[in-house]
Amino acid sequence: MNNEQAQEHIKQKLKEGDTLIGFFQAVSPPKLWMFFIIGPLATLSTRMYFLAVTEKGLYFHKWSLIGNFKSYDFFEFDEIENVKIGKGILQRPMRFHFKNDRKIKVKAPLKGHKKLAKMTLDVQNYIENRISLAR
Repeated sequence: MNNEQAQEHIKQKLKEGDTLIGFFQAVSPPKLWMFFIIGPLATLSTRMYFLAVTEKGLYFHKWSLIGNFKSYDFFEFDEIENVKIGKGILQRPMRFHFKNDRKIKVKAPLKGHKKLAKMTLDVQNYIENRISLAR
């Protein structure tokens, strides 16, 4: 799926009166404990997302292995307790901690093929500023 198709899908799912700031692809790493139980098949626990950043919050659009959108979750900025954004050359690790004690770890690409929706510095700064203002 190319970026234009993904952007159209994301715009269709936006709530009334919400504006898209930017979006990027992200991958959640496999669960380490699953390697001890099922071995190499633990890589199937990897989740792929399109993260859409809007004025009101974040949309986590889950992406299937065959390249279709499955479902999405929306979190307003005041539901997010904090975000830790690490440093990286090719990928930027991000850890979202929500007020209901849910945690989501993802890695967002910074460089790569032109078809890959990459995270930009503007989008990263917007996420950090909005979450720090919501506290």
